[in-house]
Amino acid sequence: MNRILATTLLAALAFTGCMKDNSEEYKKQQQVIPGVDIYSSAMVQQNVSTQMAEAGLRLASLLAEAKTQYPDTPLEEINLSDIEVKVWDDTRPLQLLLFGSGTQIARVGTDAWRITYPEGLVQSDGFLLEGSLVVNTSGAELLSDTSFGTPWQVVMQPDFKIKANTSDGLGGSRQIAIAMQGGTTKLYLDETDNYVIILDGIRANFEDSEQYVSSWNGQINIKPESGKNLAFSEIFDKDIHVESANVSLAPFGAGCWGSTFYANSANSGTMGMSYKLQGGVYRCNPRVVSNGVSVYMQIIEGSQTCAFTSVGDYNTALYPSGEVEYKWTNTNGKLSYTIFYNGYTYTV
Repeated sequence: MNRILATTLLAALAFTGCMKDNSEEYKKQQQVIPGVDIYSSAMVQQNVSTQMAEAGLRLASLLAEAKTQYPDTPLEEINLSDIEVKVWDDTRPLQLLLFGSGTQIARVGTDAWRITYPEGLVQSDGFLLEGSLVVNTSGAELLSDTSFGTPWQVVMQPDFKIKANTSDGLGGSRQIAIAMQGGTTKLYLDETDNYVIILDGIRANFEDSEQYVSSWNGQINIKPESGKNLAFSEIFDKDIHVESANVSLAPFGAGCWGSTFYANSANSGTMGMSYKLQGGVYRCNPRVVSNGVSVYMQIIEGSQTCAFTSVGDYNTALYPSGEVEYKWTNTNGKLSYTIFYNGYTYTV
């Protein structure tokens, strides 16, 4: 478990850093700390595994916006860096908002796009991306033109890497690198107007732990309130409904699951985990980052359930329950979440 505690991007430490001196309040917080760690660990695995899908969706929004603004111009003739949208009462380049400064987007032949990130580019979710992804479009100009038989596929290139800054909670910090080994990411529009993300065997490992390689799988369904048009100006101020689909092979009805890049409690192999999202509602939010203003998707409603998938994978003395639920609510613009763990609850 030390490997998990060292690599969860401080979500649990951030939670404990906000603890109150009141002894009763402190006791309530301590009761859910193992659940916070489970959640943090599963979400790091989930977020790393969906970086390719997120890049594909951002590209889809950029292309849809370009087509909305220039409906009579072929996409290959539009300079994507010239597309601008209004955010915070100011007009900003959409490519910069979605991908950050220095990221290059170029057409590859007639059926693909290459996204190239500069070294050390901080994303709105805190990860640093570098290297390239290629989005194969199967001849579908927009993501709304796809189907199950003609999906977009986002392919990691050999130089693609994810990094993150971590802390030991004692004032020390370091940067960790995650090597992306492969796997398949597909995106398409189904017959019910859900945008579907399919993750199949997303393989990754911490560079200092090459023996623990993930294989992450799942299906996520996305339905914008605005309809099929993914243009940024259409979805920016509207709800986006997100669910992880129940997959028959998944443990406990999870939407995403698999072996992770964490060691199990015996250090004898990889640890299995799962992730399920029900009733999820997201909103696009702008955020100031080191390289300017970026946008990210923030959950505002819904239930996220994270779990270990095998009792033998974790230390039951440290984790009396192997499952935790985070339930998010948005009341009059105030975002909060309640943690449900081992019979205890705590609201943040």
